[in-house]
Amino acid sequence: MEGRAYFRTLTEPATLSLDDITEEDEGLYRCRVDFKKSPTRNTKVQLSVIVPPGKPKIYEKGKELLSISGPHEEGSSLTLKCIVSGGKPKPSVIWWRGEAMVDSSDSETAYPDVKDNQLTISRLNRSDLGAVYTCQASNNNISQPLSASVSIEMHFKPLSASILSSRQPLSVDRKYEIVCQSVESRPPAKISWWKGNKRLDTSVEEISPDGNFTTSTLTFTPTLSDDGKSLTCRAENAHVRAGFEEDSWKLIIHYAPMLDLVLGAKLNPEDIEEGDDVYFKCRIRANPPAYKVTWKHDGRSIMHNPKSGIILGNEDMALQGVRRQQAGNYSCIASNVEGDSESNIYQLKIMFKPTCKPEQKRVYGVARHEDAKVICEVDSYPPPDSFRWSFNNTAETIEVPQSRYSSGEKRRSLSILTYKPVSEMDYGSVMCWATNTAGSQKEPCVFHIVAAGKPDPPYNCSLSNQTANSLEVECLEGFDGGLTQIFILEVFDLQTNTLEANLSSPSRCVFLVNDLMPGKLLRIRIFATNGKGRSESIYLEGFTLNTAEKQTGMPANFELTPVLGAVLLLSVIILIVTLVGIALLRARTTHSSRIPITRPSDLALVKDKTNVPLRSNIQNLYDDKNPDVIPCNNKDSDYQLVNGSNCDVGSKQSTLSNKFNLSSSGNITPNKQTDLYDSFKRMPPLGIQNKDITYAELSLPKSNSQENHGLNHIPNKDELTIYAQIDHSSWAVPYSDKGSPPPLLFSPGSVTTLPSLHREIVTVRTPLMANQQESCV
Repeated sequence: MEGRAYFRTLTEPATLSLDDITEEDEGLYRCRVDFKKSPTRNTKVQLSVIVPPGKPKIYEKGKELLSISGPHEEGSSLTLKCIVSGGKPKPSVIWWRGEAMVDSSDSETAYPDVKDNQLTISRLNRSDLGAVYTCQASNNNISQPLSASVSIEMHFKPLSASILSSRQPLSVDRKYEIVCQSVESRPPAKISWWKGNKRLDTSVEEISPDGNFTTSTLTFTPTLSDDGKSLTCRAENAHVRAGFEEDSWKLIIHYAPMLDLVLGAKLNPEDIEEGDDVYFKCRIRANPPAYKVTWKHDGRSIMHNPKSGIILGNEDMALQGVRRQQAGNYSCIASNVEGDSESNIYQLKIMFKPTCKPEQKRVYGVARHEDAKVICEVDSYPPPDSFRWSFNNTAETIEVPQSRYSSGEKRRSLSILTYKPVSEMDYGSVMCWATNTAGSQKEPCVFHIVAAGKPDPPYNCSLSNQTANSLEVECLEGFDGGLTQIFILEVFDLQTNTLEANLSSPSRCVFLVNDLMPGKLLRIRIFATNGKGRSESIYLEGFTLNTAEKQTGMPANFELTPVLGAVLLLSVIILIVTLVGIALLRARTTHSSRIPITRPSDLALVKDKTNVPLRSNIQNLYDDKNPDVIPCNNKDSDYQLVNGSNCDVGSKQSTLSNKFNLSSSGNITPNKQTDLYDSFKRMPPLGIQNKDITYAELSLPKSNSQENHGLNHIPNKDELTIYAQIDHSSWAVPYSDKGSPPPLLFSPGSVTTLPSLHREIVTVRTPLMANQQESCV
């Protein structure tokens, strides 16, 4: 055994150990045991030696694969052969994919100790990527099978290439970011952008972490020439035959209208006179088409007005019988969703006689023996050929020699007269006329030559926007004295008379004064000055606002002094006494008599009967919450409700109008100085005792027997009370001269009126709402 065998007898049972068994160790082994008192025993053991097969080897197209097969293209076929040599007994060769057996059909080869198994996959798909195929050789159940594995590597062309951006029309000269994405390419696809046949290089590419997505973002600024072209996103895998996908987008480019304004083809722009017909054409190129076209003349919109000879079409405009006021700059404006565009400016020239240009300097202040440059400027087309001047004063009119004036070299539309007054008769008016090919000027330009003097002071001055540090002053300009004037403003401190600000304005008398101190009283002086002196001064008084004080200290603690405590105690006592008095007053009024009044059956509003006492104090009539209260009027008013504490009309006693007096008991008594008192005095007494009417209620009768109610009738609790409606056309409350009111005469559903009253005064108080508000009409 060459030292590979060990016989151990000290163990139970005795064992024979063989190391590094070889195929030659196979055979029959006999163990003999000798005993002292027993026969010898022999045991035979047959040792079978299994020889494992060699490690499987995987071949593809005759080349041994170690771990990876491929890369393969999608749709291609794959053939793998596994060869196993040796092994006793002969092994079985099996193909596995992961945990699944896919092929067990091994076969013998020409070599006696070699077996193989060929695996064929007719068409690879994307699910085969990364699949592990294992060849396993096994000839026993004792040892672990031997195996060899390979994984499938594949290349895929992109499944798709898609432009993800919304395929809306694009606006010209606006920057866009357009996104294209390629899906499931292995290795990741390369994306390129094409505009027609031109490749674009302004893109950025990004690959997802798992490599399945490739995203490319193109920065694209369309131009007008891109309209109708195709933008193509191309995703390509160079490792795969025909491994590309692409997506195209036909571009629609929107742009604002492009306009060209031209005159009618048959018109001569240099020979248009007043009364001619003029036509304009607005050529428009726009995408989308323009939905509106407007026209302008010197920046102002032109409206369709056939009566005035203005006819507007979609792209045309006609001016019938043009006038010189219609000369000027014309343009058309077209609008679409991209915006508004204005055409070129076309200047329409209409030949007309010269007219004096407005807003010229009309008054020239000149001293004796001083030259004045009088400028006469006119509007005309074509420009004037010549000018003429004349002087006019109170005595005569003189034609000015041509040597005294000249026309402008660069501006033919103006003429400059050099005029020097010598005596008082040289002050007056000068006039100029211009002449062109259309004719001579009808109305001359008139200029007044006056003796230069000091300017007039400004007027109508006002202050505004007074803040803590600034204020504004604005005045109207006075006569400038014939010369250019400058306005001066000075601001003084009213207390110290120190100058706080000094400003000047050469054109308008408007000033903004800044950097003033807050909380100042100011005196402001304004005057005008020119070459002859300055005007009288205008004075204003102003101020600056105080700034808010900063509250940075700690809040003072409240301290209750003896005087403050006494005031608080007195206030509490007064409040308690007032509340008690009000409670007693309300308790007394609840015992007053009640007068029931029946209500006509046609009233629809019915509520539970509620006794609402009227307050005897006239002051309650002035509750602001009561919408029916009549406020206190003046002495001349016919009707008044006056409280002695609030409306003093010369008497300490409260009065009801200037015709009645209210006694201390709250009863209203007539004033003997009135005609109403005489009417009451002539009335016979009705024998009713004096009682205050504290409330009035109106109840519906339950039966016909209850139509007439006496004065002492008190309705049952179940009767319904309905608010009364006052008939303003028939009512009266007469009073006798002794202060006792006569009785009120009632009939079912009405109030009896008393005749021969000059004035009607309502004294029946009717509760309006359940919250005890009163109405005095």
